Order: sequence, then C-alpha cells, then structure tokens
Amino acid sequence: MVQAIDPTAGDGSTPDVESTRDRILDVAEALFAERGMAGTAVRDIAREAGLTAPSLYNHFDGKQALYDAVLARGVEPLFALITRSDRDVTESEERENTLDAIMDHLASHPNIAKLIQYESLTGGASLSQIVNGWLRPIVATGLTSMENSPGAVWSEDEKPLAVAAWIHVILGHFAMAPLLRELFDVDPLAPEQIERQKRFLRHFAQIMMAGSQDD
Repeated sequence: MVQAIDPTAGDGSTPDVESTRDRILDVAEALFAERGMAGTAVRDIAREAGLTAPSLYNHFDGKQALYDAVLARGVEPLFALITRSDRDVTESEERENTLDAIMDHLASHPNIAKLIQYESLTGGASLSQIVNGWLRPIVATGLTSMENSPGAVWSEDEKPLAVAAWIHVILGHFAMAPLLRELFDVDPLAPEQIERQKRFLRHFAQIMMAGSQDD
C-alpha cells in the first residue's frame, strides 16, 4: 500500500503558507484531472497558482510529491468517513450520515473524481497507485461491512458488483458533471443539486440494502 501523505505536513504554521499550499493543491488537482500527472508540468501549476516554479518547490519536493498530496487531501478523508463508527445512531442513520459527508467532501474537491476517471480511462501510470494506495482499502472496508450486515442482500458474486455500483453512482455525479449538465440542464455541482443527490443516495441505499434487519 502506498504510504499516505499528510498534505499539511511540513507546511509551516503561518496562514499565508497554508493558503499558498492550498492554492497550489487546488490548481494541481484541476490540472491533474484535466491532463493526468504525465501531461501536467510543474511550471504550469506554478503559473496558474501565481508562483514561479522555484517558489513552488519551497512547498513541495516535486511533481510526485504534489500528486501524492492532492490524492491524500482528496481521498484519505473518504477512507476515514467510511471506517468511522457512531454507536449513538442506527445502522441506517450512520449509513445516511456517511453518504452525506462523502458528498460534502467530494463537492469541495470535485476534481478528485475527474482525476480518478482520467487515470481510469487512459490507463495512466498513476492508476495502480490510486487503486492500491487508496481505493482498494476503501473497497475492502465496504465488502467487510457487507459481510457483517445482518441482512443477506447480495450473493458473494454480487457483492463486488454492488460496491462497484456505489463507486459509479457517487464518483460519477462529479466526474460526469459536464455530461449531466448538458443532459438535464442543471448544474450537478450547485448546492441544491448536491442536496438533491444526497436525498437520492439515501433512497438508493435503502433499495440497495433492502432486506437488512435495521431497515
């Protein structure tokens, strides 16, 4: 498994430094999603962030370190959300809270879904890193959750397909936002559409988990 990178490690303690790092990460996230890691030059990231390449290297050692930090900021919180447990709520309430939190996080970093889609479509060199370092542990957690669920909804052969369906539904809302915008004449990233998608996912979860004793 790829070692998770703390995107704030070693960034100093001043707000200006943190703001600059966040700006660099925002620009890098968008460019990596559009061009992939191989097609993105550090000088392009620096220019879009209003910096020179040498000044960018004061914050990140190189393009790989920057790419790792983008992934850590975008994907690591998803793992934390999926693996958290709240004993004060029912299983269905916890599932709904987790879905809402995942949508809120991806809405704040919509290019992460596009970045993953880009690497998947192009078979990019970073795809293995994304899968083995980040997505595989998340999927493993999802499969374990299904194993521990009191309702036997899916067969063993269907469980990986059910997890894949969730990946498509959640990431697809952001990765395919331009297509959905053109198709339905709405902005999928608008706050009201994010809330609408949350409601849909709660309903979708009830259908997907039909037969669970908690529901």
